[in-house]
Amino acid sequence: MEDIVLPEKVDVIISEWMGYYLLRESMFDSVICARDRWLNPGGVMYPSHARMWLAPIRSGLGDKKMEDFEIAMNDWNHFVEDTQAYYGVNMNALTKAYRAEHEKFYLKSSIWNNLHPNQLIGQPAVVKEMDCLTATVEEIREVRAQVTLPINQDRTRLAALAGWFDVHFRGSKQNPAVEEVELNTAPDENGGTHWGQQVFLMTPAPRVNEGDSINVSFSMVRSKENHRLMDMDITYELHEASGRKLPAVATKIFLE
Repeated sequence: MEDIVLPEKVDVIISEWMGYYLLRESMFDSVICARDRWLNPGGVMYPSHARMWLAPIRSGLGDKKMEDFEIAMNDWNHFVEDTQAYYGVNMNALTKAYRAEHEKFYLKSSIWNNLHPNQLIGQPAVVKEMDCLTATVEEIREVRAQVTLPINQDRTRLAALAGWFDVHFRGSKQNPAVEEVELNTAPDENGGTHWGQQVFLMTPAPRVNEGDSINVSFSMVRSKENHRLMDMDITYELHEASGRKLPAVATKIFLE
């Protein structure tokens, strides 16, 4: 798309560019290029609008990932002991790096999942809205938001935050669609899309109750190592219904 030459400008651009959590893979850059080069004034984009969502969930994924991490570390410790016993080689110098690598893999990497709506324990919030007719590369290179997520279930754990997106086919103000269509990748009891949802583990998972709220500071930027991947920083603060405020917890998540 960056190199193609067309004989004339176009009235419609349609593209399935959406990646996991909308922006992974950074494919919208090429659509923006096509729009800026070839879309007629008054032309339309399909999809025309997009939103990114964030919601608190309950899940057993965190416990399973923690168990897998502990098994990996246990295997490593046995390896270190055996290498020392049989060969006289002390591998402990690599333990810190091994732990960091496996923490990233098991506990700090987003997890693809098709969630059921009953796993949501609070109100979702929009962290990004986008008009595909006017969005810029600079606008999508870094996403930042601060949202409050009210909890609506009693005696449960905030195991993770879940992210998904929806896109809309509504045309433009000049040329609106006759009938708007929505593609929604939210948790669905009838089964989801191949995009599923992305699960961002909260470790440790705090206990929450109905009436509590989670204040979330969210940022997602392109990885410096690979612009198709995303690095996320999430800081969350639990406000209990009683008025007590727990200390903020910060975590880094890799959307790979």
